[in-house]
Amino acid sequence: MNARPSLPGEINYEPIDRYTVPHAAAGVVLGAARLPLWAVALVAVGWELVERPLKDAHPSLFPRQSQDSLANAAVDALAMVGGWALWRYATRSADARYRIQRLP
Repeated sequence: MNARPSLPGEINYEPIDRYTVPHAAAGVVLGAARLPLWAVALVAVGWELVERPLKDAHPSLFPRQSQDSLANAAVDALAMVGGWALWRYATRSADARYRIQRLP
């Protein structure tokens, strides 16, 4: 059974939807796990590539069975990388402030 494409106005059609934030949160988790950028990008793009056939084969695993639009999939992957970058920036800024405070 093939999942149908999402339609205008539905979840998974617009570039940004309610699942964009969870993708960014996954990037934060991968950043906290200290994965390098290339690995996070691989996971982000890999998930978007695997998600389509997985929705076709097992649609009941997903809260929304419609397929992501290309724009939505691209933004979801970018959101994951963006979450990683946010984590890296936040932790590097905190590390820098800590090092400055410890200077004699």
